[in-house]
Amino acid sequence: MALRITLGDLLHRCADRFGDRPFLTIAETGKTLAYGEFESIVNRLAHGIEDRFGEALSYVAIFMENGAEYLATSYALKKIDAIEVSINHAMRGAPLARMIDQTEARLLFTSGKHLDALDRIRDSISHVRTLVLIDAEDEARRLFPDLEVVRFEDILSDRTDHLISSAKDTDTATILFTSGTTGVSKGCLLSHRYAVRTAENIIDPFKVTVDDCVYSPYPLSHIGPAYYDILPTMMTGGRVVLRQRFSVSNFWPEVKKYEVTWFMMLGSVQQLLWANPPCPEEREHRVTRCWSTPAPVPKKDFDARFGVHLIPGGGYGSTDAGWVVVPQWDHPGGVVLPHFEVAIHDDAGDPVPLGEPGQMVVRPLEPGVMSDGYFSMPDRTLASRKDLWFHTGDIARLDENNLFYFMHRMSERIRVKGEMVSAYEVEEGALAHVAVQDCAAIGVQSEWGEEAIKLFVVKKPGFEVSADELKKHCADRMARFMVPEHIVFLDELPRTSTGKPEKGKLAAL
Repeated sequence: MALRITLGDLLHRCADRFGDRPFLTIAETGKTLAYGEFESIVNRLAHGIEDRFGEALSYVAIFMENGAEYLATSYALKKIDAIEVSINHAMRGAPLARMIDQTEARLLFTSGKHLDALDRIRDSISHVRTLVLIDAEDEARRLFPDLEVVRFEDILSDRTDHLISSAKDTDTATILFTSGTTGVSKGCLLSHRYAVRTAENIIDPFKVTVDDCVYSPYPLSHIGPAYYDILPTMMTGGRVVLRQRFSVSNFWPEVKKYEVTWFMMLGSVQQLLWANPPCPEEREHRVTRCWSTPAPVPKKDFDARFGVHLIPGGGYGSTDAGWVVVPQWDHPGGVVLPHFEVAIHDDAGDPVPLGEPGQMVVRPLEPGVMSDGYFSMPDRTLASRKDLWFHTGDIARLDENNLFYFMHRMSERIRVKGEMVSAYEVEEGALAHVAVQDCAAIGVQSEWGEEAIKLFVVKKPGFEVSADELKKHCADRMARFMVPEHIVFLDELPRTSTGKPEKGKLAAL
């Protein structure tokens, strides 16, 4: 199904096939759209954007919370061959400004919840000309008198006919941002085929069918909800329950209420569910299987408490590499997909013997199944693909049966609540405080099974700042999951001979 089809055309095919079947339910309100109703909104929006803005659009940014409007905008852009620039709604400060401005996007879809964050960076997003608001238009006009402000509803056309894409399925469909081992977040160029191949290869190992309902409380700017949850469900005619954000107190009650049959647990979600006090709904549900990455709670214990089948580890995917390894139903070893080649290398770039750990490297055996690089960062793109391999920065092993086992990450990325955080961007935000002279961020073990951010700070002579004050400063300038949980003040940072902070020494403090 993947070859030669774009996401806009795929939606049309699914809407034609599943028409009146329920597709999308918003968890907070219970509002449900059938496949045909959803595509009708997408088509109205696509025609409206095209009529109003013509063919001048290359990149369109989306910066809003999860909802039907977000998902409809994403697919409307695919129908008119505009590239979606999808931005995590928790972003703030300089990283947010870069993500919006880097592609020179002139059109930005957002909501009233994010106007304050946009106002704080207004001088750094010089290319934006139009804001499309799902609410709070008057407030937007007051804050941004120099911009055109349009209501989402006012863009909707009366036309509901399908627009046939003229793009190739290997063309870029979406830019999703991921952090790297160093430096700023990078915009991964993802094709239509990347998305559809990913979804196709979720369906079989997770046994997704037309009778299934998936629960997805993660940001649509993440490949997890977009391509692991929603797209495979759409391709099989099932139901999606979409929530604005994860809530441990609402999880099992909503899973029961909406008759959810499977879900994915990103980040520390498995540990959060495990640590939460028992509730009746955690056993009164229709869930038959779930999957966690990582999986800090033993499978047998998790299965016994919640009455589910936790699919063992073994899967591997990333925004950069794509969905490379699929898990098995009852075995911890993952199976490498046929359109990828995976090897395990040592530090010199040579293969290690089977069974031994090393850096996982990947290369595609089919066009478009992997990120096509980083937007406007050719040097970083080339550096990540040294010796014709994409270097994941992750440690793994392959056994004698060529089954894959993920072990741990080797980079300076910090995994917090399912999000990959760039230490550089945490440091950048902290250094904006007048009292901070120097700082370094690292990841430390979290009680929730992933990592917490620990920030080491050197204060400027004559200045004072408390840990709580610095956390508040960071919260105003970055996503909540990027705010350091631990702050330690030092007289000076240990540094290497080249002047870099010695984070290994910091980790031992």
